Amino acid sequence: MYKKILVSICCVVLVSKTVSSQIVSVEGVSHADTVQYVAPFSLHFWFVNTGNTSLFMDSITANISISPVSVVPPNWQILTFTQNIPQSVLAPGDSIFMLNTVLNGGAQLYQQAGDNIVVIWPSFITPVTIDTSITPLYVLPNPSAIQEHTTKKELLRTIDVLGRETKGKKNEPLFYIYNDGTVEKRITIE
Repeated sequence: MYKKILVSICCVVLVSKTVSSQIVSVEGVSHADTVQYVAPFSLHFWFVNTGNTSLFMDSITANISISPVSVVPPNWQILTFTQNIPQSVLAPGDSIFMLNTVLNGGAQLYQQAGDNIVVIWPSFITPVTIDTSITPLYVLPNPSAIQEHTTKKELLRTIDVLGRETKGKKNEPLFYIYNDGTVEKRITIE
């Protein structure tokens, strides 16, 4: 009984080692973790043949989407970049460096500010098992959409040279401290 089980296991291992696989993975993804909405976006990565057989094709296409976490895949904006495979062969362990450019920020790249994900996956004409990369990205809002408005009602307190709160005209303030944490410096000389 044990010999039959051992022979069965050996056969499965032998067959699994001889089955050829064509797998392309996304490796070495490099980009900032936080970007301004309108700022350019630098993204670099590699496609690596992690399978045990060569891929014979002319080119490889990278699909990239930067999408808010809450948006479902059919609503993603997808950018595609195609690169030729040298000598039309991607052998096991070979890699292709992708996207050696800076992408323009704004509405054509980021759907909205906040928590986003960067999704990268390769595509081919022939069926190949692919590995998808998903990395987090935080997009800061567009600075032109933020209106800085400070009124006297937002003024919290004033502080003199010695660090004391002042309330009268006699002690002219050195600093104004606002609700949003910004400090306006006013120095008066008497």
